[in-house]
Amino acid sequence: MVTEARTVWTRMLGAGCKPDVVAFSSMINGLCNAGLVDEALKLYNEMLFKEPYSQPDVVTYNILFNALCKQSSISRAVDLLNNMLDRGCDPDLVTCNIFLKTLGEKLDPPQDGREFLDELVIRLFKQQRVSAAYKIAEIMMQKFLPPKPSTWERFVQELCQPKKIQEAIDRCWNNLCC
Repeated sequence: MVTEARTVWTRMLGAGCKPDVVAFSSMINGLCNAGLVDEALKLYNEMLFKEPYSQPDVVTYNILFNALCKQSSISRAVDLLNNMLDRGCDPDLVTCNIFLKTLGEKLDPPQDGREFLDELVIRLFKQQRVSAAYKIAEIMMQKFLPPKPSTWERFVQELCQPKKIQEAIDRCWNNLCC
């Protein structure tokens, strides 16, 4: 019912309604499901110039990643992932699953995705997004795709900073005392 959705969307905008991230993502999802990925990407680009409450979130990006990867537009999906990271939006389990499935099914020869996720972890570390890097590494471990030794070294360096060690000790003492 894309035609009807477009009509409602146009009326909504004409009435002065400002769509939020959920409205944008819903419309983008409908367009992608109808095979109108380029139109969905145009709507995503419009979204970037709206108010903060309508900025794309990880759900929006995952909808677009899924659509692009289904079309075997892997390089476009990676470009969009780079844009997502540059905008400060962190990937999640769904993001990882989309790319892992695509790398395993659409590339010749297939890849397990370890290298891809490892590079993602390193990039997140470089951007000082340690929590997001930990989450991706955790996903890697759950999928039996352990990070490279050099990536483990980054984790150890991050975890073994004196301030972080003291915080961990303080938390342990607080848990014992309470």
